Amino acid sequence: MGGAGLMDFLITLIVLFGAGALFFLTIDRVAPDETMKKIGKIAVGVVLLVVFLLAIKAVLFGGAGALSLGGNGIIYFAIGVIVILVVLYLIDLLLNWLAANMGIGAPIVAAVKYVIFAVALIALLVLADRTFFGGSYSRPILGDLGGTPSIMRPERR
Repeated sequence: MGGAGLMDFLITLIVLFGAGALFFLTIDRVAPDETMKKIGKIAVGVVLLVVFLLAIKAVLFGGAGALSLGGNGIIYFAIGVIVILVVLYLIDLLLNWLAANMGIGAPIVAAVKYVIFAVALIALLVLADRTFFGGSYSRPILGDLGGTPSIMRPERR
């Protein structure tokens, strides 16, 4: 075990606990019902355990390919969580206003909120993936759009 491996392990633990705390704090606000809340908590709890075990593997056994998390991951995650919460707050205000002023029925508003909050939960899980695994499990929605077009590549001389 080297000093660099030990420092990577400690940094990984700090980011792991910070992102986990942010997730478990946020999920109570984002998840539209108890079942989705439990699913999200189990999924992220398992990921936290796996990242912890990979960090132990790296520090004790020199495990190649083990994760090394940095401070930028926690900042990225926190910014994403804040954006999700602000968007949900604004959508909630808008839907409540529409329901009060336009006579939209409560079941319709509740159904729209449920779907929007479920999508926000998915976004929160994608943020967790990008924080811990660099987005390796949640690919971009459009997939790989290919390389740089030839017209945009620098000219060789």
